[in-house]
Amino acid sequence: MRRKHSAFAAALIVLSILVMASPSLAEVNHKPCLCQPMIRPMDGLARTTFVATVRYYDMDGDEPGKVEVYIDGNAYPMQLVKGRAYDGIYRARFTLGPGEHNYYFYATDNRGMDERYPRYGAKHGPYVGTRRTYNRQAIMTEGGVHFEYGTEKNIYTFTVHYRDRDICRPPQAVKVFVDGIAHEMTLHKGTPNNGIYLYQAMLPAGPHGYYFKAIDGDGDCVMHPKHGFLRGPDVAEALNNPPRLSDNRTIPATGTHRTKYTYTVHYRDEDFDHPSVALVYIDDVPYQLHHKAGKPYAGLYLHRMHQHVGWNHDYYFYFEDGRGGVCRYPERGVFHGPVVTR
Repeated sequence: MRRKHSAFAAALIVLSILVMASPSLAEVNHKPCLCQPMIRPMDGLARTTFVATVRYYDMDGDEPGKVEVYIDGNAYPMQLVKGRAYDGIYRARFTLGPGEHNYYFYATDNRGMDERYPRYGAKHGPYVGTRRTYNRQAIMTEGGVHFEYGTEKNIYTFTVHYRDRDICRPPQAVKVFVDGIAHEMTLHKGTPNNGIYLYQAMLPAGPHGYYFKAIDGDGDCVMHPKHGFLRGPDVAEALNNPPRLSDNRTIPATGTHRTKYTYTVHYRDEDFDHPSVALVYIDDVPYQLHHKAGKPYAGLYLHRMHQHVGWNHDYYFYFEDGRGGVCRYPERGVFHGPVVTR
């Protein structure tokens, strides 16, 4: 009986301790909340006064130990300007040096619980200029070429993504330098200030290198890559196909010595080679042919001249593509004409 009484007394003591301790065990300190954080303006000059504001709220009614805004890692204390200490608007005023800055807000309550906005990293801004609004440098990424390997017959496409973080005019220029030679790029997709630019070209055999350069709407320059250049493409020499000639004509076929005669022929090269030599031999005398229509590598060439009286005129065409390919038309012999009378 004495043993049961002792156990009952011990249980009563433990219960009394738990009842007395329950209020403190139930009390939890919550994090304060940082709401509506902002800095205004986000763009300014070195003489501009920037204002940071944030609403501090503590659901436990705890006043803050401190409320601060950090600019580039430097703390600026904030003061209560509206509301109550545990639920009010805090503000700090400051000036900044020229450049691109970053910021975050930090607060603790008077019991040591803290909060940060953003909880990781920092927000970009403000942007401070000297005599004019700060111009954030444009960004070029994803620069490359398609294909990295090929022959002289391939068309190579150089692309880069250009993005300007400011609201400004379109870029003055976006260029790709291939083997040191500048080429204008055109907008392929997106907007001028946030889009993909491209340049297409055929390239000679050999290894190549390239880099990109842009001038934004405010005249500032950006390069990709920032240093050096990108390698490629590696272009192999393609087998050269000789050009072909067809559809020769003498217009008109007959006339007088006062008539102006036109000698025409169609030139075509499968390798897209322009002719380096384009001649018509008339009565064994060479005359220069001129490109008249179509593409230089697939088009019409002609020569105009007067002829002396005779019925035994003859002619043939001779072309070279500049890469060792030649074509004589006809392969043997000559064409006859025109017949010239008085």
